[in-house]
Formats: sequence, structure tokens, C-alpha cells
Amino acid sequence: MSNPDVIVIGSGFGGSVAAARLAEAGFQVIVLERGPWRDTVPVRSMGIAQRSPLPRGRLLFTRLLRAIGGNRIPGNRLRLNKHGLFELFFGRGCTVACSSSVGGGSHVYSAINIRPLAPRYWEDHAPGLSDAAMQAHYDAVLERMGSMTPLADHGIPNTSPVRFRKHAQDIGPALPVPDPRVGYLLPDDPNRPQRIVDAHGIERYEADYQANEDGFLGSPKGSKTTLDVVYLAPAMKHGLEVRDLAEVTTIARQVAGPRYRVDYVDHHDGRATTLAAEHVIVAAGALNTLAILLRSRAQGLLHGMPMLGRRFGTNGDYFGYWDYNEPDVTQSVGLPTTGGVRLLDDPDCPVIGGGGLPAVDSYPLPKFVRERLKRAYMIAGLGEDTLNGTVAWVGDRLRIDYDPDKSPIFAKLKSAFAEIGRRTGHRVYAPKKPITVHPTGGACVADSVERGVVDCDGEVFDNPGLYVTDAAALPRSPGGPPSMTIAAWADRVASRFIARHRPGSLASRNPETA
Repeated sequence: MSNPDVIVIGSGFGGSVAAARLAEAGFQVIVLERGPWRDTVPVRSMGIAQRSPLPRGRLLFTRLLRAIGGNRIPGNRLRLNKHGLFELFFGRGCTVACSSSVGGGSHVYSAINIRPLAPRYWEDHAPGLSDAAMQAHYDAVLERMGSMTPLADHGIPNTSPVRFRKHAQDIGPALPVPDPRVGYLLPDDPNRPQRIVDAHGIERYEADYQANEDGFLGSPKGSKTTLDVVYLAPAMKHGLEVRDLAEVTTIARQVAGPRYRVDYVDHHDGRATTLAAEHVIVAAGALNTLAILLRSRAQGLLHGMPMLGRRFGTNGDYFGYWDYNEPDVTQSVGLPTTGGVRLLDDPDCPVIGGGGLPAVDSYPLPKFVRERLKRAYMIAGLGEDTLNGTVAWVGDRLRIDYDPDKSPIFAKLKSAFAEIGRRTGHRVYAPKKPITVHPTGGACVADSVERGVVDCDGEVFDNPGLYVTDAAALPRSPGGPPSMTIAAWADRVASRFIARHRPGSLASRNPETA
């Protein structure tokens, strides 16, 4: 392929949705993803030859972590294994966890497919952007994801009321959210999960409630709906090219030829490689998107973006390990995410979810440890924080500064965790500073370059042809799982792009050299 019309950096909810929409509309699109294709049933059925296993068995020790970084980490970042599933970045005031795979965070997300819980989420940020304007994009994403509303007919065992029936006087199901859906293939017969082949020839299996192999360590049989299956695979039949293990380092604005040059490392052979296009969509995950843009600006390859790195937040994420350890309750049976819980006598109790540890029997640990872990519960609280953080490039280092004490949500969650532990007699262990898997903001949508980084179409104000479609562009914390909100934003950006451009008309059309 010659220079594509569009380069998409990242294949998570922001990248896969935008790339698929554009490729299916006839544009030449290349996706650069730093992670590998994962060795799952659906990916095998796609005919992908080079696949990397999910961290199971002894690979839990060698393939769990890809890299660690932080404000005080020597060199700012230490790569452990290019095939690792997670990266950790230890910033001031918070720790960020992100994943690396073709399909991005869809391999490790909770698969709770809902709209924002924060009221009037899209209102008053930029002209043309509103809750009403975004409705069609949420509908399109939910339909393509095949999101399902859990019903009694699905026979899901071990739901929250069952798990915590011993403490039903204190803990109960959270108030239902509007239009609750999950991104799983739920079986028609819970005792006989079936193999499914979709219209594109992709194989998957329905959820096996007893095995519970899915969760934040991936979905080996594809019962959890991932983006490589529902967005990338169909789009590849329309010419979409996906380059895995391609880690982007910088983006350069050019004065001759295609408007942007993207520099990346091909981890298949370690070579430094470049690719050029008139349009670049950055969707590498909020923190990595900010790192790429900040590094590029620091090296003089991009300019402007005065608000880049401002208004960074964590979506109020606060995780804990609940050592529930009731002898008659096995937390690892059922769906990995069991629905929210709350303190019944606290009307202001924040959103608290969680579930059992996935695939515990595959852990290379003594049996008595595994049996104890099966009775444990990963508890997670989230809500709207104040986006008071900053991400900056200082010298040659990325730096996060965030103050969780300025967001009341964390005090509420800490209090709720402590009270849950007190009433049940089973302690919730949680870190002092939050760990977020939903970093948000830093390249926010706004009405001007003085207030944000991108406009209502996702385009960077002072760098035409450069777009941001992941959580870095979100104007505030959604207050709940953000995957559908990121996907809906990417769908909108792609729709607006398609309305303004014609396939085949973009190559080497740099206005700065015209």
C-alpha cells in the first residue's frame, strides 16, 4: 500500500471504531497498534498467524506486565516484555494501568456497556455537541457490539444478591442504571454453551458460567465481545490494514508531501519505521496519546496545543481486594462482572462494582491459595472526579500530577469500603492513592484552543488533519464504565470525517505545499 488516507494510532475503543468506520466507507486506513494479536478462538478463526498468548498458567508471571513507568522510575519507563498485557505508570497522586493488544482495552474491560451516568454529559462543551447529537452514535455502537440486556432467561448464576445473601441486611444490588447491557455472548442454555460462527465467519463460544475464563485477563474463547472481532475483522475485508507490535513514538507535521509523518518502532524486528498520511487519528489510550503528543511537541515536531495535558482525571476509579472468604460462596462462578452493590441504608453510596478473580485454576499457585482466591472479590468504585490533574513532558520524561483529595468521590469510596468491611467482618484492602484503568482528559473537546485541544469533530484546533478519538478527548468523567462513551465519540468523529471527505481524494493534498 502507498501512503494511506488515514493513519490510526491504537486499536482500542477510540481507534478500532474510527478505523473500521473509515475503511468501510472506502478510505485507505492503516492501524498501528503497539500490542500483539491475542491467541483467542476468534483470532485463530480469522487466520492470523502470529498470535501472543494471554497470561495463563506460568505465563501469568512473564506475560502479565509489558512495562512499568513513572515519575520516579529510572529512565521514566522500563519495558519488561513486548507481549505483556498490562502497563503501569506510577504518577504523583495516582497510578495508571493500561493494556496492549490488538483490540485494546476490550480484552480486559468489564464488558459493562452503558451510557454515561453523569447527567447532561455532552452538554455545554462545544457547539454542535449535545446528548441528543450523540444518541445515534451510542445506538450504533451498542448494536454493533451486540450488547445484551441480562434477563432471567439467561440463567446467570451467583449474581450479587446470591453472593452476599449472608449480609443482605446491609448490602444489596445497586440501583439499576438506564438500559443496562453487557458485552457477552450469553448462552440460551446455561448448561451447554455453544460455538457460534458470525456472518463474517468468526468463531466464538457462549459464556461458560462455571469455567469463568473471562475477565481482566482476556477472553480465550471469545465469549466477551472484543473490538478485534466486531470492528476490525469485518473492516479488514474492506481493506483495513492492522500492523501489530507497532509502537508509535512521535508525530511530525511536514511542509512537503503528506501532512503528517508518524514514527514508530516495529517490534517484530526492532526497526525504526515511518509512515505518512494527510490525516492521523490518535487513539493510543489516554495516557499514551498524551505521551505521544507531548513528546512530539517537545521535540518541535508539533506545535501549539496550549491546553495539552490539562484537565486530566481518573474517572474516580478506586480498586480494592475484598477478602470475603465465606466458605459457601465461590466468587469465581458466573459472569466476571456481577453487577453493582451498595450499602442499603446509605442513599449517597457511590457506584461500586466488581467480581471474582478470573481463571483462578490456571494460576501457578498452591491449591489452598487458589481456593482462597476463589472466595475473594475484586471490588471497584468509580464516579465523577474533578479532572484536576496534569500530564506534562518535563525534560525527557512524562510526569503525572494529580490530587485525589480534590475529588470528593474518593472520600466517599474509602468510607464505603471501610463500612462494608466493618459490617461483613471481611476487610477490603485498598491502596492509599487510586489506581485507574480509565484515565480521562488531557486533550479535551472544547469550543476554543484556549479551553481545550480538539473541536466538536475531534480535530486538533491548531493542527488540522490531526484527531483524538480516545478518552483523552472526553470533556469530563462519565461516572461509570467509559467504553461506550469513547466508542460513541469515535463513531461521531468518523461520521463527521466521512461527511467532509471523499475516499481517494486525500493523498498528498497538503495545503501548506499547495
